[in-house]
Amino acid sequence: MRIFISSLIILTMGISSYSQIRSQQISDSSQIYIHSKKVSLKSQFIQKAAAIFGAKNLIEKKINKNEVDQKPAELPKSIKTNFDVIETTKKGRKIWTVKPRNKVSEKVILYLHGGAYYWNISKYNWSFAERLIQETNATVVMPDYPLAPDANCDQVYEFVAEIYEELITRHRPENIILMGESAGGGLALGFSMFLRNENKNQPSQLILLAPWLDVSMNNPDILAVDKKDKILGIKGLQMAGIGYAGQTKLDNYKVSPIYGDLADLPQISIFVGTHDLLLADARKLKENADKSGVSINYFEYPKMFHVWILLNKLKEAQVATSQIISLIND
Repeated sequence: MRIFISSLIILTMGISSYSQIRSQQISDSSQIYIHSKKVSLKSQFIQKAAAIFGAKNLIEKKINKNEVDQKPAELPKSIKTNFDVIETTKKGRKIWTVKPRNKVSEKVILYLHGGAYYWNISKYNWSFAERLIQETNATVVMPDYPLAPDANCDQVYEFVAEIYEELITRHRPENIILMGESAGGGLALGFSMFLRNENKNQPSQLILLAPWLDVSMNNPDILAVDKKDKILGIKGLQMAGIGYAGQTKLDNYKVSPIYGDLADLPQISIFVGTHDLLLADARKLKENADKSGVSINYFEYPKMFHVWILLNKLKEAQVATSQIISLIND
């Protein structure tokens, strides 16, 4: 998906205005938001181009041919110029800590990137992180966590746990936000469940952007969305999920947090589009939470594709990012 988006992004640039935000409060601590504005022409173009270029089978083809580029995208010059950057190494992998030079907030965002557990940090992750820092003055910690197939979920959890434990020693838990997109969103939710099970301090909140919640892709409701999603393919994601799980069963919360217990977790906020294969499980998680009496903020964008939020110039991305910024600043 990222390779495809890279070829399209130059065609989708431009200045867009914010859409009107409409939200419905469903309890004192949670909200449901359904975006009501007509889908933008740029969003429609990306999806039509994705269909033409065959993006849907890209993950499957790359994994089959062992052609996955696992190098992280270089830190943009704008981040190096405008922010303080600390680069550390753990187990041979890099961790970037990026913070403002002035008026630094106490908030710290541990950001877990997506990429089906096979792909690394993209330039869109960096541009998104840059926007968050500009608007919140928070510090963003971006780890280059181990990737499949060389690493499995146990090694990834061990790596993230060490980073998190270090953050807890320097920052109060109420100032730490765990954020993840796509595979990173599933990892963020599963890791929070792990912290709870180990009786360890939780972050203040989880912000999950198009989270991958079930690597088995067995939810029957996915089939209806499959016709609309022009970017993600079921088979490719199943292959990636098996590679990431290793010897762990696919219904274990560490690889598929949809099967985990939602009790005693921080406030969860989910952002997803209706032209995203991962929509079905995002809705299922919301239903599970409602049945269990667990509060979840749910933001749904009709006709939007997977991780559109990372494309800063899209109207829909601007609205969603403003909502994310509000969650961070609250």
